[in-house]
Amino acid sequence: VLAPNYRGSTGYGKKWQNASRYDMGGVDTDDCAAGVKYLVDNNLANKNKIGVTGRSHGGYLTMTCLTTAPELFAVGSAVVPFLNWHKSHQKSREDLQHWNIENMGDPEENKELWIARSPYFFLDKVNAPVQLICGGLDPRCPAVDSVDARDKLVELGKEVDLLLYPDEGHSFLKIENILDSEIRRVEFLAKALEK
Repeated sequence: VLAPNYRGSTGYGKKWQNASRYDMGGVDTDDCAAGVKYLVDNNLANKNKIGVTGRSHGGYLTMTCLTTAPELFAVGSAVVPFLNWHKSHQKSREDLQHWNIENMGDPEENKELWIARSPYFFLDKVNAPVQLICGGLDPRCPAVDSVDARDKLVELGKEVDLLLYPDEGHSFLKIENILDSEIRRVEFLAKALEK
């Protein structure tokens, strides 16, 4: 298991934390891919048996990894991800919209960047089974992003599994949904990696 502390995360000071500003889905994805390459190059992992998973920003990174470095991953499970910066921004609360602008710039002025960093527009690059897990009441990473991605992946003939928990938000609260989603995530990843 590799749990990267990619650029843009905490733990290494302000400069590290701000390193992905205006480049979310860029340097942080590069760091995840570099970690995988390190594991393979040092014979610590089988290059055909690597999965990627995460929740929230980690779900977003799961999808950026699958669309920008598809050759590295045999499967991906994205939990409460966002995939389309513009759509997610429009559906988010005002405080979250402020955060988006602070970290990715104005959506109109930086339209090309927002599109370039939205995995939704690059789903044709995916070549591994994908699982999307989301909450129907999520104000931060709207379920519509996952539903749209599922529909597009199906249209593209890709293998996709959508788990939508209609009564959950960004953090699942009902123990039965927490257990169900985690069990099904592990089963999905295991099935793909056991091939």
